[in-house]
Amino acid sequence: MKTLHHDTEFDNAMLFYHYVMVMKEGKMIGGGLIEAYNDYEIQIGNKLYARKNTSFIEAPAPQAPISL
Repeated sequence: MKTLHHDTEFDNAMLFYHYVMVMKEGKMIGGGLIEAYNDYEIQIGNKLYARKNTSFIEAPAPQAPISL
């Protein structure tokens, strides 16, 4: 799992349809595919999340098996 910080990382997640988990204060508050973004917000599905004080983590989709 990788935390996304830079615009190029958000571009790659959009281009390759990577699932992104949205975390705030240690809790998952959303997730899905990135639809759009700007300097202030990230749109995942139909919801907007502020880039400030929020973490965006590239992760396997919840229904995907995770093998170690």
